[in-house]
Amino acid sequence: MAIASAANAQDGPPPGDSTRKAKMEELKKTRRELFIKKLSLTDEESKKFFPIYDEYQLKLRTERRAFKDKWKGKKPEDLTEEEANVYLKDAIDLRSKELELFKTYSEKLKTVIPVKKVVMLPRVEKEIQHELIGKARDGKGPGGKRKGPPRGGQHGPPPPPPPEGE
Repeated sequence: MAIASAANAQDGPPPGDSTRKAKMEELKKTRRELFIKKLSLTDEESKKFFPIYDEYQLKLRTERRAFKDKWKGKKPEDLTEEEANVYLKDAIDLRSKELELFKTYSEKLKTVIPVKKVVMLPRVEKEIQHELIGKARDGKGPGGKRKGPPRGGQHGPPPPPPPEGE
């Protein structure tokens, strides 16, 4: 989902539909390779894992999209008390659906990969998401290393020096 968001974040029409499609295919291929590597999936496990996992991701995306579409353009600070109650109920319902999908698909995945790999899945998903977003955003090279000069500090550039005389 984050990959699609990063790709859709560009303003205006895409420079070339075929270029965009090729980049998305490359990201999907990289995502698949990262899952295989990080979960140490065998060929047999991969063949069974991805159809189940992709179905799970599609259902998650559908639920999240429905919530997002319903509340699009609404800022929490602009909601009435009644709208805020509905929003909170919808947000809780979304989390419940996400949890139910996780339970359902964890059971399905346990039939095709070892439970240990199912347990590792949420952490691996986050790692892969960060790697793919970085790759899509600023062209990270192999091993997740960013091309170009290093950035300042862990959370952006360092603060400016204090004015003279202090």
